[in-house]
Amino acid sequence: MQSWLAAHFFEDRMEDHAANIIAAIDSAYRNETPQEPRSYIGASIIGNPCDAMIAFQMRGFPDSQVEPKLKRIFKMGHTIEDIVVRDLKKAGYFVQEIDGLTGKQYAYDAYGGHVVCHTDGQIELDRGEPSILEVKSMNDSSFNKFKKNGVKAAHPRYFAQLQMMMGMSGIQTSLFIAQNKNTQEYHAELVGFDPFEWGYIEARIGGILSGSAQKLARDPEDWRCRGCFKADACWGDARPKPLCRNCVHSLPREEGGWWCGLKERKADQPCDKHEYFKPKERD
Repeated sequence: MQSWLAAHFFEDRMEDHAANIIAAIDSAYRNETPQEPRSYIGASIIGNPCDAMIAFQMRGFPDSQVEPKLKRIFKMGHTIEDIVVRDLKKAGYFVQEIDGLTGKQYAYDAYGGHVVCHTDGQIELDRGEPSILEVKSMNDSSFNKFKKNGVKAAHPRYFAQLQMMMGMSGIQTSLFIAQNKNTQEYHAELVGFDPFEWGYIEARIGGILSGSAQKLARDPEDWRCRGCFKADACWGDARPKPLCRNCVHSLPREEGGWWCGLKERKADQPCDKHEYFKPKERD
């Protein structure tokens, strides 16, 4: 009897110890110093249907708290990009994940740096002409939707991302590769430039740059808001330090920087009239 109790006590202690290890890892993620939020309109978010969310990012508002497991998913996504690039090279394709001119990731910008897109690289598929390379990892359900319906129908946000990258780079084709996280299967689609989709994206960008961004929903409990990274900024009181770019009186300048519409001059220092940007409420 005493031996059984000792063994049972040991098992409980081991389970507690294992649980504490996981809790410590998650705590370390939560205590990480937050990264400086991006302050431009990027291709990775242009497919988001909410103009307010994109405007908050352009103006550098902080993200809502992200759970540790989601942070790990993001990290794994970068790892998978490296694996896919290595596999493409192993198959004999010429892939450049780094821009030889800058030594960094391929990037294209417009409107004074207020609109920027980064690509996973470029790949030569036919006659030496480059194509944009974009890599994603998907769960089984998302992957099967992509295989059955194609990226435009299955994942319109990714399709918009591809169109923005092609529109800004002038490259006419993109190779979109997805990896099934459950089975490690690959599926790829060659996507051509769609000038009508790019025209729609440009019109959206113009509206956001002009300060006319509107919320997508009327209620913070809307399902589209609950998972949004800018929900705390949009519906709550999450605010960055006062800067001209996050002031309602400022608009981005085409040559870069910001313009104060209140004082009608280049905005470079926040003043006593600073007021945090707010998107328009949903009609």
